Amino acid sequence: MADTNSANDALRNSASCDSGDSDASQYIKFCIQLAYILPFGYLYSSFLITIIRKKKDRELFGDSFFTLHLVDGIVSLLFLLLDISFYRLTSYIRPICEFFLPLLKDPAYYLTPYWSVYVYVQLAKMLSTLVMNINRYTSVSYPIQHKSIWMQHCFKSVLAIFLIPIIFTWPVAIARTSFLPLNGQSVIVYEHYFSWARTTYGRLLISTVTLVFIIFSSIVTSTKLRKMGKHMKHVEFSMTVATLFTSAGFIVLLIVQFFYLNTKLDTLTTWTWTRILIVGGQQAGNDFYMLSGPVVLLILDKNIRKSTFQWKRGKIDSQTNAKVSVQSAQLVTITN
Repeated sequence: MADTNSANDALRNSASCDSGDSDASQYIKFCIQLAYILPFGYLYSSFLITIIRKKKDRELFGDSFFTLHLVDGIVSLLFLLLDISFYRLTSYIRPICEFFLPLLKDPAYYLTPYWSVYVYVQLAKMLSTLVMNINRYTSVSYPIQHKSIWMQHCFKSVLAIFLIPIIFTWPVAIARTSFLPLNGQSVIVYEHYFSWARTTYGRLLISTVTLVFIIFSSIVTSTKLRKMGKHMKHVEFSMTVATLFTSAGFIVLLIVQFFYLNTKLDTLTTWTWTRILIVGGQQAGNDFYMLSGPVVLLILDKNIRKSTFQWKRGKIDSQTNAKVSVQSAQLVTITN
């Protein structure tokens, strides 16, 4: 615990918002990320609204997978909102970083709520990925029992996604936090009050279990997909492929994070392109992990795509009809 807090003090002395790149270059990187996150995020939110509105459509949205996807979507969009609103904003917009650095550099509780929710959502996303993979595994391995299994355990699984992260997040929730950017890359640290209570342990445990099951289930489901072929309902096929993409995103993210954690600090400081590739790859992998599932699902399944965009068209048509009705009423009033 003392070693960790000492490392935080050393980081505090070397905190800097200077990434080594020009401000214009940093702004361009941030805008590029916004250019795909915002439209895909909007598409994702439209898809989630469609799930809520069309839940009574048992043929298309009645599967427990969509309940889990709704939970996963809420967690994913919340994470992206938190990540963009402060973490990436202070990483790429140097004036904003320099504004916050003197205010948040010393240990305080200002960032504690933000960082607690950030860590909580990260863990919840990993758990939702695990549960969705379990759902797809039972779908292809036990197709007859699949529905009854999830009628009994879907609600419990949702509760587990939301409750288990609390077990590993409370050390952050009670700690003071500091904003200590390293070479322009935003870093938030918290004081460790108990040596045995660290969020690292929770991340390691959940990510390990998720990774092991993802590898196992991906092998099984992809093998059975090839065998079942056209005998599988198209929507089931689409849901399984979308989950495989999300799983691939999770694995890619872990690989990039592994390289990031095992790269020496001197290398990140000295070799600019190495830092750009690792940090950029980490953020791109994270965005793919968060957003790929629903995009693949909408591309593969015509009925889901039609339902999602039909809701948007219906909303536009209703607004147009409302305007026409108002104009007609005004015309009648004038003529009378």
